[in-house]
Amino acid sequence: TSVSSQERCLVSCIIHPLCFKQIAMAEAPEIEQTTSEVLKAGYLYKQGGNIRNWKKRWCILRDNSLYYYVKEGDTREKRFIDLSKGRGVRAKKECNIDDDWPGNAKYCFGVAIEGRTWYFYGEESADIDDWKTQLHSCIEKHGKPVDDWKNDTVGQPVNPAVKILQTISLKVAKMLRSNVNIDTGNEHLNAAGSVAAKVAEEQIEADPHATPQDRFKKAGATALAGVQENVDNDAVKVAAKVGQEQLEADGDLTYQQRLALAGGSALEGVGEAMDSDAVAIAGGVVKDQATADPDANFKQRAAIAVGSAAGGVKDATDNDVVKVIAKGVEKGAEKAEKKFEDKSDDDDENNSQ
Repeated sequence: TSVSSQERCLVSCIIHPLCFKQIAMAEAPEIEQTTSEVLKAGYLYKQGGNIRNWKKRWCILRDNSLYYYVKEGDTREKRFIDLSKGRGVRAKKECNIDDDWPGNAKYCFGVAIEGRTWYFYGEESADIDDWKTQLHSCIEKHGKPVDDWKNDTVGQPVNPAVKILQTISLKVAKMLRSNVNIDTGNEHLNAAGSVAAKVAEEQIEADPHATPQDRFKKAGATALAGVQENVDNDAVKVAAKVGQEQLEADGDLTYQQRLALAGGSALEGVGEAMDSDAVAIAGGVVKDQATADPDANFKQRAAIAVGSAAGGVKDATDNDVVKVIAKGVEKGAEKAEKKFEDKSDDDDENNSQ
């Protein structure tokens, strides 16, 4: 069947780059400033996150947050640093921004949190030492301190260009989330909006340390799953299924494995479209062969194929007896595959000796 203009509209809306290429960052939790005890307050020079300039800010340390203001006496903070995500207080030599420090910056330090290091300097040695001590105590009490700062990948700063993209993406995600229930009067556009909102929700809730590539793959897979659910065209559904499973596949798969996986996905999708359990099961067998260990021997692959076919029969049949038999065959095949794998490892070890 041909693809209608409405379906093309739906597909393009769902997989539009704004929906899954630019939505790249989780939403930071909002923390209200409390009237808890002020542990320390004073002026510090802070480096900007996107534009690497230095500005003098009035800073207040309370409980597990460091707030900063334009000037002393302001009632609304510019922003805060959530020290419950703190990794540690870094000395100047540990900050890796030697070229960025101003010439008059003698007393410097960094505050490392998940995904960023905030850089500060002050004018008096004793004052900065006290800041470092107080911040260190807060992170020790509330945060996730790490002594091995060189290998602390979680606390590594985010590239400035990525941070700009994250800011834009978060606004797009919020917009999609807030408008998800708007009825456009067109069922295809409504479906596209629903899928886009789901993509946005997943991106907001995602691990904040996920790489842009992983976020792109997750968003793309979700969008393509939405295409399969909302497009009434078998060819489009099969293509979307192939794309989704490629995005969700192990990144270490070889080109040949990915090609085989695509063939299995397509075969499985055709089986579902034709309402043919046999074709769908065959597709599942091909997929499992594609993702198997490339070094698996013939016996291992035979066991994998039998287990995959049995699992497909178990899921497809409505006959309880057949389900029980298929389940038993599936478990037996798994044990056989493990046995053949162990024997192969033993043979390799003996040969090496």
